[in-house]
Amino acid sequence: MATSIEIDRTVGAGLERGLTLPASWYTDAAIFEAEKQRIFGKFWQYVGHSGQVPEPGDFFTVTLGDIPVIVVRNDDRRLRAFANVCRHRGSEVVLGCSGNRKTMQCHYHGWTYNLDGTLRAAPRSGEQLSFDKSALSLISFSIDTWGPFIFVNPDPAALPLASYLGKLPSFVARAALDVNKVRMVRRDEYQLASNWKIIIENFNECYHCPIAHPKFSSVIDTDAYSADTTNEFFSTYNAPLIHARDEGVGYATLWPTAMLSLSTNPGAMQVLCVWPIDPGHTRETVDYYFAEDATEEHIREYVEFSDLVQREDIILCESVQRGHRSGAVERGHLMLSREGGIQHFQKLVHRFVAAEAEKDHH
Repeated sequence: MATSIEIDRTVGAGLERGLTLPASWYTDAAIFEAEKQRIFGKFWQYVGHSGQVPEPGDFFTVTLGDIPVIVVRNDDRRLRAFANVCRHRGSEVVLGCSGNRKTMQCHYHGWTYNLDGTLRAAPRSGEQLSFDKSALSLISFSIDTWGPFIFVNPDPAALPLASYLGKLPSFVARAALDVNKVRMVRRDEYQLASNWKIIIENFNECYHCPIAHPKFSSVIDTDAYSADTTNEFFSTYNAPLIHARDEGVGYATLWPTAMLSLSTNPGAMQVLCVWPIDPGHTRETVDYYFAEDATEEHIREYVEFSDLVQREDIILCESVQRGHRSGAVERGHLMLSREGGIQHFQKLVHRFVAAEAEKDHH
């Protein structure tokens, strides 16, 4: 069911001038419902990595907006993604987070699906003459990979992943990181009392770094921090190290929910991803990938440093959420010389939420 919302026609014009999205867009349940349908139901999203499903029958489950998804490696070793929703009465088929199965059997009435999504058996189906198993396969979603990274798109009209990624793989390659040779080491998880957009906006600028991240700012030259927002579905950021001008770190935000952090010493990549729960709460995962020659000491120091910055950011994001919830300030004013990445992201949010809202009223 489509969500119908009213969008103030001045919102888009304000974004062009450097105003932020209205505070209500971070607290309103109707806006959040629209985002689930018009953003999370329509775009490629990072869901995990191939190391989670190395063998036939290996699976893991995720939720994109309201859509439960199961990612499984088929008997022929192909990756498949399905709506984790039984064709019988709508129960989730698989309740577990991950594991290995020969088939996918619904825990409610025992309808059983093959790893290619086709219905294998349904108890007492012989009692119904018109029962057609071939018409009752699990709903299939588009799935593709970039290196070890797995992406899923619930939209049946999805364009290929490569066209969506555009030049992002080249940006990562210029950071001297071969995504085909990194190994996934760990996943950390954080719970934030914050809207999902605030987390991404915080990642999209380093204007706050000298104040909020003293240790980070003692390593990174925040004055030389630069952004590129010329690409449609991602923005990129570069920051040189203070004591090694030929080295630095790179960042990228991939619409709508993934954030990449790249380092050359050690060769490392984080994929941060937000998983919206409700307008004021978000789960965030951080997947750590390292080059094959990264030592255990490098890994430990890198993770400790990252976790420190992450916990500092949680305080910031939750503070912004409380401010938005107060309603005291309806729209903020961006410092565009330092926060162009936020403008780029907010214009995408407005573009897809407001465009569909216009259709609702025609």
